[in-house]
Amino acid sequence: MAAATATPYVFEVENMSLTNFATDTVNHTWNGNAVDNVTYARGVAGGTSSASKTFSGVAGTYDLITRYNGKTANGVTYKLSVNSVPVDTWATSQRYGRDYTDPMNIDTRTSSSVKLKAGDVIELTATSAGEVPRVDRITIQQHVGAPTSTLTIDSPNAALNDGFNWGKDRALGMTFYPGNPMMGHEPEWWRLKDATHQENQPGYWGAYTSRESYYNRDISHQSDGAHALGLDTETFSMLKTFAGDASKPGQNGWPLWAHSPTGAMYYIDGTGFRELPSPFNLMTKAYKQYQWTGNADWINDPTLAAYYDSTMGPFLASHEVTWNDANPAAEQPVSRKQSGEYTATFFEFPNENLVSAADSLGYQYQSMLAYAEILKAKGDTAGGAKWADRAQRVRNQFEAKWWDSSNNRYMRGKDAAGTGYSSWGHEASFLMMLTGLGDYGSRTSGYLDFIAANDDNLNVEATSYLPEMYYQYNRSAEGWAWLKKLMAGKDSYPEISFLAVSNTIDGMMGVQPDAPHDKVATVSRLTSDTPWVEIDHLKVGDNDLKLKHIGTTASALTNNSGGTVNWEAQFYGTPATITVNGVARTPQTKSLYGQTVSYVTVPVSAGGSVTAIAGTPGADITAPTAPTGLTSTSVSSSSVDLKWTAATDNVGVTSYNVYRGTTLAGSSTGTSFTASGLTASTPYTFTVKAVDAAQNRSEAGSPLAVTTAGSGNGQATDLSSLTWTAAQSDFGTVQKDRSVDSKPLKLNGTGYAKGLGTHANSSITYALNGGYSRFQSDVGIDDEVTSNGTVRFEVWGDGVKLYETPAAMTPSSATQSVDISVVGVNSLVLKATDAGDGINSDHADWAGAKIIGFPPTPTPLSDLNWTGSPVIGSGTVRKDTSVDGNPIKLNGTAYAKGIGTHAISSITYALNGGYSRFQSDLGVDDEIISNATVKFEVWGDGVKLYETPSALTPTSATQSVDVSVVGVNSLVLKATDAGDGINSDHADWAGAKLVH
Repeated sequence: MAAATATPYVFEVENMSLTNFATDTVNHTWNGNAVDNVTYARGVAGGTSSASKTFSGVAGTYDLITRYNGKTANGVTYKLSVNSVPVDTWATSQRYGRDYTDPMNIDTRTSSSVKLKAGDVIELTATSAGEVPRVDRITIQQHVGAPTSTLTIDSPNAALNDGFNWGKDRALGMTFYPGNPMMGHEPEWWRLKDATHQENQPGYWGAYTSRESYYNRDISHQSDGAHALGLDTETFSMLKTFAGDASKPGQNGWPLWAHSPTGAMYYIDGTGFRELPSPFNLMTKAYKQYQWTGNADWINDPTLAAYYDSTMGPFLASHEVTWNDANPAAEQPVSRKQSGEYTATFFEFPNENLVSAADSLGYQYQSMLAYAEILKAKGDTAGGAKWADRAQRVRNQFEAKWWDSSNNRYMRGKDAAGTGYSSWGHEASFLMMLTGLGDYGSRTSGYLDFIAANDDNLNVEATSYLPEMYYQYNRSAEGWAWLKKLMAGKDSYPEISFLAVSNTIDGMMGVQPDAPHDKVATVSRLTSDTPWVEIDHLKVGDNDLKLKHIGTTASALTNNSGGTVNWEAQFYGTPATITVNGVARTPQTKSLYGQTVSYVTVPVSAGGSVTAIAGTPGADITAPTAPTGLTSTSVSSSSVDLKWTAATDNVGVTSYNVYRGTTLAGSSTGTSFTASGLTASTPYTFTVKAVDAAQNRSEAGSPLAVTTAGSGNGQATDLSSLTWTAAQSDFGTVQKDRSVDSKPLKLNGTGYAKGLGTHANSSITYALNGGYSRFQSDVGIDDEVTSNGTVRFEVWGDGVKLYETPAAMTPSSATQSVDISVVGVNSLVLKATDAGDGINSDHADWAGAKIIGFPPTPTPLSDLNWTGSPVIGSGTVRKDTSVDGNPIKLNGTAYAKGIGTHAISSITYALNGGYSRFQSDLGVDDEIISNATVKFEVWGDGVKLYETPSALTPTSATQSVDVSVVGVNSLVLKATDAGDGINSDHADWAGAKLVH
């Protein structure tokens, strides 16, 4: 093991203390070539093998990454324990290598956020159901976790808030951060054979989550949301990697379609997948990042700059584009797919062999506009004007040559003979509107109606473009309908989470960044479902901004930090005035995608806030002051009475919202509130916000921390009635219910029937496994000692000191009482030290020591209400019956409780951190006897907690899931079709329950 100050620590399993493991050295080969040499600890088939080692590193929180070899689903079940307390368990999944010498069968498991300290014993147990266990190593690295973001949303619409926050958390969890549990499960051969790409580069998922990779179309689309979440470094790294591909031999200006997290070509889709819109889309979105950040590297970096020049030069020329600036009628400005390239459109399955497509032409148009601005930014004004004029000629070409007058709509593509097609064609039929082609008049309006009539039969990736497109043309009801649908679906495809964020900011809030010029424009696209929305901590250049829209006629921008930003406050229509901070101004007008907007431009300095109201001022956009003086007047085991000092408002406060942590606990029209339904002996934090009639909310007042009282109903457990996992003392033997000299426990004349008697220096360890809320004890030197003794008492939880007596205690010291929270603590250690002067007479008592816990009372999931409307592929999600309304039954076993559903389904529950475990049996209901294939997934706060190792069929054995949901706020249960369609996929969450 490495030195105590270093990380990561690596336990080579063959060097651990082994039981039923032997050493096995394997040369992994691929196509006859050695790619890796591994010494495994080889266990026994059909039995149990174990390996253990004492950790001697620095105390902290770690991710433990186990690298092992396995081919058979559930062939081996592994358990990882610390000091005999299980911290993780998993089973091997189906792999497709030929045997254990094939690197395709190498897998990893990340056991996240494990607390370790020197002296802890780490043990890995392999229980075989027939397959031979092979384990390479356990890497112990500091827990980093997903990045965080300060970006927040606030609105009266719970669906919007929940969907936005889900997207935010899910997207941040998609980054390639160290210890991401999603990583390391793909076949190893393609990583091992490329020695030049071994380390992960900054980035995030841009592909199916089963593929550790990112695709240029996906990342381009995700980049706006990524910026909002602070992932600029990741986006720059990935887009630059794609740009660098274009100059490689054989690429002919094309970026690769996909890369792995290390920057290597992704082995499934590399050079052969070429969709003509993608190089232009990549360039367009790279320039958009310049607009968001103001970072000149986006236009000056040599790799990116070369890519822009290449795309606008040789790449366009190689795709039959010719320019004639002197005689535009003689030019051919439309790029055309060449032989060997995949498609001319982002729709991957066109019925016709299109050589040019409207979505490709739209992205070409956008990239030309971007190139014009890039040249201007570099001082080439003439070049910028030339390319802006060429871009306009592309628009003109589309308008003149791509209108199908017989069907009264635009064409989506043309074949080699020049035949145009205007029938519905998925992305080819609507992305041209997103990219801004069209007349911005009656043609555009009619064509948007055509899209709206056909947009229901799109896959989830395609629909993720729809909110932004509809919002762009101020068709806000359609934009919100699609955004709400995406948010409610919470699809696992990474694009959806990023788009939940960007469609809110770019679409609903209408944010248009121009960081290079210290400018931002906004326009409200709210509907009656969202009467007001506030986004805080959005970065535009060096500015940290807060933007609030109230309806479509009032907006407020606060410059939290940064230099002065010029705000262009836009409103649709032609109001006579826009009132800025109470002063009426005459607005200017312009066209935004064919819609007239009126606007004023106003500087907002750091720390400043500006309000703008279109038309006659009438909207109240001034928030109340924050409530003050929050206190608790009464605390019980299940409730807290709160009161505070009233806030003030320019019109008047109408109510107060009370939050328990980040969860809305309830509202009050007065200045008091009772928070009920709480757990005994548990710490809570409360805050209050004032609300006025216009639904303006104040900032939160100062938080109040409160710990509820103990239950007082017999749920205390004496420590002496439990079995410790370890106990040692420098003198005598640790005793239960007696002093170290085996006499009744007594402190200052008070006798105790229960407790622990020990002697300094001592340490007593209990495995609590997160099942208790408080530890309580009286402490002192037992009355059997009258002089000389000096002791200090310490309580430790998971390697962290929770309590220490303020000073050394002597026989004459007053008895001290300990009452501390142990919520979430897995390992409790009680220490009595000699206070530094030796152990003579240090008889130490933990008198009346007990822990307050709550029996693991299961709550049937069917007794709870799900959040929102469940998504289901067929039928209706049912409580306590199958999807067909029959009793739930798996392999002949009937279940009185549970959830019956049908793939593809997603059911969400708001747990609010109130439960410890989710348990359920899983399978295809007995009402189905053939054809069905279902996989089950359990997600907590956007992180996959469990997935059935392989597809379940009607003949599969019933599977069971038992996973921790400690701290989980949102639980999502998914049943997928395992990739072969939803026919007969009747899925049961049989006996599903939550344990407190």
